[in-house]
Order: sequence, then structure tokens, then C-alpha cells
Amino acid sequence: MKMDGTIAMFRYWNMLRAGRPAPFRTDIDPTAIKGRLPDTFILEFDDADEPRFRLAGTNVCSSFGRELRHVPFGEIWQVDDRDAVDALGKATLNQSTVVLAQAHGKSRQGRLAAFELLLLPLDAGPGRPRAMGLATALERPFWLGAHPLSALVLDEARLIDPDTVPAIDMGERTPSLAPDDLEPTERDRSRRVRHLVVLDGGRSQDR
Repeated sequence: MKMDGTIAMFRYWNMLRAGRPAPFRTDIDPTAIKGRLPDTFILEFDDADEPRFRLAGTNVCSSFGRELRHVPFGEIWQVDDRDAVDALGKATLNQSTVVLAQAHGKSRQGRLAAFELLLLPLDAGPGRPRAMGLATALERPFWLGAHPLSALVLDEARLIDPDTVPAIDMGERTPSLAPDDLEPTERDRSRRVRHLVVLDGGRSQDR
């Protein structure tokens, strides 16, 4: 986790779940994460059991130049990545899996923006899975929101067991988390480990 906001959101979610697979949806207090709300979104299943946006914050919508409510989650990704992204969304919705991903998007003018994404499961009751997501620009460029992104490209994704993630001491502020805390070694990249799976994204396509 590279971004302070990602770390803070994970810590808040982890505190609320109190050892359960996921916190209740009603446990989430919007005032507690108000600084992150523009970058936050909620996923649910559509009638075809595919992940879609239930809600999306202003920054998320403006990055793509449109309202994303009820839009399929895979639609904002390049075609080569849609199957992988749908599988990640389903892992969070169906299996209470935490997903951490790195991605980048390209505007129609050819400008690039990098993002860190976090998917966190929520317990909304029987038969109503939900996931809370956070999409944070690593360095939010001045043009983002004025020049919409055509699609995101998945660079890397990790499935995280929150019970094995090292404790994060936030102290008086949200510190950066050393990349080595979650980054697998070269040896680990070629195999599955107990608390981490690394998935390579598809190659970027010119659009």
C-alpha cells in the first residue's frame, strides 16, 4: 500500500470488522471517511451476477467524464483486463477477499494517470453482497477530470488476507507503508503463498 488514504481506509475497515470476514455495511460512518468519499465507490451484483457500481464518488466519476452508477465494473477497464477485473470483484463480493491493485489510465489526449485501488468486502445481509472500493490517483494530475480517461489498465493485483497483514501504527498521522511490507520477493512472484497472490495485468492497448 503506497497511498496514505489507502492505508487509512484499510485500517478503518479492519477495525470495524473486529475479526469477522467483513464489517456490516451499516457500520460504515461516512463522516469518518469524509476525506476519502470522492475517491470511494460501492460495488454490487447486477441481475446477471456481474459486479457493477452501486455508487461512485465525484472524483471517480469525473475521472471518466460520466456518472458510473449501475455501470458494469469491467466497463471502465481495457478489454484485455475485464475478465481479470470481474474475477477480482467477484472474489471480494463472494469470498470476502481484500484486493489491492495498481493501474493506470490514459486520456484521449494521451496523458497518463496512475492509481492505487482497494476493494473491501461489506456484509449487507444474506444474498446482498457489497464491496467498498477506493481509487486514489498516485499523483493527481491537473488535467484529471477535465480530460476523461478512456480506460484503466491493470498493472498488478494482490489478494490479501487481512489477518496476516502486519499491523499499521498510524500514530498522529497516516504514514507511508514500506512497499516491502506487501511486495512479494522474486521467488514468491512465481508461486502462490498463503496470504498473497500476485496477478499480472494485461498489456496496454492504444485507444
